[in-house]
Amino acid sequence: MDEQQNCLCDVLKEILHFQNLIEHTWTKHFNYLLLKIVGSDTIPIALLTRRGTHLQLTDYESGFTTCYFRIENIDVSSNLLTVSFLCPMSIEGEPIMRSEEMVTLKKTNREATINITTLSGVQLLSTSLLSANIFVESKW
Repeated sequence: MDEQQNCLCDVLKEILHFQNLIEHTWTKHFNYLLLKIVGSDTIPIALLTRRGTHLQLTDYESGFTTCYFRIENIDVSSNLLTVSFLCPMSIEGEPIMRSEEMVTLKKTNREATINITTLSGVQLLSTSLLSANIFVESKW
């Protein structure tokens, strides 16, 4: 594995580490305060391919394509990254294809395993995309 791949693995491991901290840190007086502050147990990411494009995967059962993921596991010895799909949702609460129309992300149970050597980078997204409250008010 080259230096760039080692660096990418380190970044992915760090994201997973912080995600686990958010999800599992409990204190005697404040329970899961960190989770309440962040508002989500997920750090949403987009993955970049060697061609410099966003990795897109399709969940054929649910019928949506996404470039947004949650890290579930990293096996550095095998260069494998397991991610779950985050479904981009419209203001109407429907899965969408165009990211310009996305207002929120929905966690799914769909997972995929990716060879890390096919990736060139990772992009962090705002956790607020997973907890967005949408209010639609009448114009009149």
